[in-house]
Amino acid sequence: MNRLAALGRRLAPQLLKNKQARAGGGEYPGGSFWSEGTQTGYNGFLFGEVPLAPGVSRKIQWWEPIWYGGYGIFFAGVFLIYHTKPLEALDIKYWARPRAQKELEEELRMLDKLSSRPDLKERLVAVGKDLNMIEEEAYDLVFMRQEYKVLLGMHSGRVPPDLKAVYEELAAE
Repeated sequence: MNRLAALGRRLAPQLLKNKQARAGGGEYPGGSFWSEGTQTGYNGFLFGEVPLAPGVSRKIQWWEPIWYGGYGIFFAGVFLIYHTKPLEALDIKYWARPRAQKELEEELRMLDKLSSRPDLKERLVAVGKDLNMIEEEAYDLVFMRQEYKVLLGMHSGRVPPDLKAVYEELAAE
């Protein structure tokens, strides 16, 4: 067993040693990857392509028609989609103004109802105080009824449940 261990100690470094010669292994034309290149000189042209002689046309590679066709179809599609769309699709004034007008009318109707019913106003002020709002900010709760934080608070229970009841009474005709 002793002799086998000694043989293993002697052979292990030789087996682990890299057999390939350093600084040029033969898989690269000029030696190693980091050695000097094989180009004999810089010819001054892009990618080293020499211009063709006059009257000789360049041979088109197999992938070029696919790319040119793809670009052509893409830009034709963009042009058609952009120019055949309805005007309302991109212009905000066509869809935002009616929506904003509708929301404003609803808010004004709710505020009128709030000013005509003092019991609703008192309940809204109480909810506002629970939310650390001053009395003058109670009207803001009417404007904020569709905002994400208020909706999330009502869904998660962080907002007093009376707020939802006040909103329902204000929204009722």
